[in-house]
Amino acid sequence: MKNISSRSGRRPPLVILLAGLPGTGKSTLARRLARKYQLEHIGTDSVRKRIFRDIRKNIFGRGSYSKRQRTVVYDTIYYVLYTLLKHGVGCVLDGTFYKERLRSKVGRICARFGAKFLLVIVSSPESLIRKRFEEREKRERKTLSDADTKVFEKYIELFEPTVLPHIEVNMADDQDIILEAIDNALSEGSS
Repeated sequence: MKNISSRSGRRPPLVILLAGLPGTGKSTLARRLARKYQLEHIGTDSVRKRIFRDIRKNIFGRGSYSKRQRTVVYDTIYYVLYTLLKHGVGCVLDGTFYKERLRSKVGRICARFGAKFLLVIVSSPESLIRKRFEEREKRERKTLSDADTKVFEKYIELFEPTVLPHIEVNMADDQDIILEAIDNALSEGSS
């Protein structure tokens, strides 16, 4: 299938996939990238909350974190991505994307539409992640993410390394350096 935007003379849509362990700062970075590149922001936390509104028990392996519900969340992300690209609209995806097959599927959908695809593996020092979870629990207002230290520890076991072309960023680094690394990766991928 040809890229719709190429036929109309526009640039191919851009898809940035931010993958990594819970609490690394993917959603914070995704919001900045969405604003900077004028992209839609689609996050697994937001999708999970919209689909499974009535599920309150969010312990890994149960509630909206059960294997079945995780599959529904990722299938919804792929559907939204497919629909956006079909209309020439780019996006930033953010979630753990803890399995290589989950990341690869995003790449295959992008290839189908001729979209520019950048995989960014996001990390943070474990001490900073644990501090974020402690602060999150103290806050009165909840965030979209239900991840906590137990969910983080489970994903450490499950997260598969990638062999796909990618860049890695550490959210403990200066934000300008992170954005510059992403800019450079996007420039290098241009023809």
